[in-house]
Amino acid sequence: MKNFQNRFFHFSIMLLVLFLVFDSQKSTAQEFQFGFDLHYADPQNEFEVQLDNPGIGFGLWAGYRFGNSPLMLGLDFSYTNFGIDKREEPLSSTIPDLRVEVENNYNLLNGNLFMRLMLPSGVVRPYAEGLFGFNYFFTETILRQRGAFGDGERLRDTNFEDVAMSYGFGGGLQIRVYRSSGINDQGEETAPASFYINLQGRYMLGREAEYLQSGSIQISNGDVTYDVSRSETDLLYFKLGLHIGF
Repeated sequence: MKNFQNRFFHFSIMLLVLFLVFDSQKSTAQEFQFGFDLHYADPQNEFEVQLDNPGIGFGLWAGYRFGNSPLMLGLDFSYTNFGIDKREEPLSSTIPDLRVEVENNYNLLNGNLFMRLMLPSGVVRPYAEGLFGFNYFFTETILRQRGAFGDGERLRDTNFEDVAMSYGFGGGLQIRVYRSSGINDQGEETAPASFYINLQGRYMLGREAEYLQSGSIQISNGDVTYDVSRSETDLLYFKLGLHIGF
């Protein structure tokens, strides 16, 4: 894994050099972007030993690029689920014939401030980024009506949570699939909008945290016990998304 991190770091440095050498096209104005991503999150190192189960999720972000520079600053938030346990239980000991579905969700909310260096313009825009933020691990128990049409949710509670700092680096490609003309139906000038497909990899180093995982919650004779895991929380993300720039 250390070899992978070194290679990824060297690749990021190479991208930064390319930005400085290859950027012959200059943008004349600042740029605002936002986007939506789907991701696959693969635990690494100690986290992989404790949690040998990848997560899937989605993320939202927004960033602002300054004038002619390749520098963009922004905020990034993502949600990841690492597993769901379901079981059926009687609603109470006095009503054993009325059963409900109990669901345990093992989740991660990640938030970051990021600095991104990318080509200011072009159909294909490679970029590299550094990030600093937090990991918020939380386990929710949800009570659902059994056999209900739709969601059927009745009660929800967070029964275990922990927060740890995280930081990391990544890189990717924005591939432009559409660009508006900047002229509306009345012939007036408007800010042109560009739509990009985003392909991205990200390696996040997470500090030590406590968390639950699938099978950690045990119920016996009406009592609940938690098998708590503790480790550093490194994650490798692979992302696919749609980005919009103005």
